[in-house]
Amino acid sequence: MKKVLALAVAVCLAAGVMADKITTNNGDVITGKVLGIKGGKVTIETAFAGAIDIDRSLIQTIDYDNTETMFVRTDATVREKTEVSVSRDAAGNVVLIPVADKNKALALSDVSTLWDADGEDPDFPPVKLWAFSASVGLTGHKGSSEDMSFSAYLDAVRTTEHTTLKLYASMNKARSEGVKTSEQYIAGLDFEHRPGDRWSWYLRDEMQHNRFNDYKLRNVLGAGAGYYAWNTTTDGRVSLLRFRFGLAHTYTDHYAKKPFSMESVTDSDIALDLGLLFHYDFVCGISWNTEITYTPLIDDLEKGTIVHETKWSYLMKELGLVSDKLSDVSLEAGVRNEYQTQPEPGTQHTDTTWYLRLSKSW
Repeated sequence: MKKVLALAVAVCLAAGVMADKITTNNGDVITGKVLGIKGGKVTIETAFAGAIDIDRSLIQTIDYDNTETMFVRTDATVREKTEVSVSRDAAGNVVLIPVADKNKALALSDVSTLWDADGEDPDFPPVKLWAFSASVGLTGHKGSSEDMSFSAYLDAVRTTEHTTLKLYASMNKARSEGVKTSEQYIAGLDFEHRPGDRWSWYLRDEMQHNRFNDYKLRNVLGAGAGYYAWNTTTDGRVSLLRFRFGLAHTYTDHYAKKPFSMESVTDSDIALDLGLLFHYDFVCGISWNTEITYTPLIDDLEKGTIVHETKWSYLMKELGLVSDKLSDVSLEAGVRNEYQTQPEPGTQHTDTTWYLRLSKSW
């Protein structure tokens, strides 16, 4: 008997502490703590069944006993959020008052997502501070001709709420009939700060060594503003289109020598820094990524460099043939073009690299 009374007291105390109430269309009242609203469902923590989800279409009213602030979002695809407090209008209906503008009010019917201020964002959960990926590709042919090519790529990305820092390096080498036909090394960094959903500013630096493009060392240092035409995340799938515009300093140390001198030819110029990034994740596990940069020289806009890379990736786990440990292994196929509007004598307009690689993320 004492145990039954103790259990009853505990339930009553819990109900007293968690005083939020949901009234359903058929008149049932569920008491507990409303944890949040997401995707057409309301989650409430109850003393008798733990956390349960209830369709919003089945709910008549929600009564909050919450004096703490919460975050609200009216569009689940937009990262911007609003801090609100719970209040009631003249008719006694629950309304949400923005902390930054107490003259406005949001009705619960306008809310797409609602969660505690100290809780995790359900639409945009925090990402790993550092994420890494490495890929490698090796192809060969032996018979009437003998060809061998090798490519590798490595990146490290550090992400916070407003900043992204990407460090990367790549290598492409090829031989045909024992003669080296391609040798390219690239390393760089890309830093971006996004104070809001649309605008950002960036700083990037990329170095390249490419004997077959006559680059002993080519460095491009750029900075400017970025604009996101769209950037949405749905069920973990990302879709974005970003534009960049700024200024860059380009420096190139060529293999070619100056006439009547042992010194190599060098170029140092100020250029525009224009860029486009498109990324889309398909439901089937395929992702499409295209990045284009264009750096026309300020003093000669007809002379510049266009770098384009398009990559298609396919998560191998979609085949159902790999273990959970290999769930982040992808098959990548892509092409990289570097187009010179006015190439140096003896070099081609376009330097194109095709690759097929296996990639692992962690």
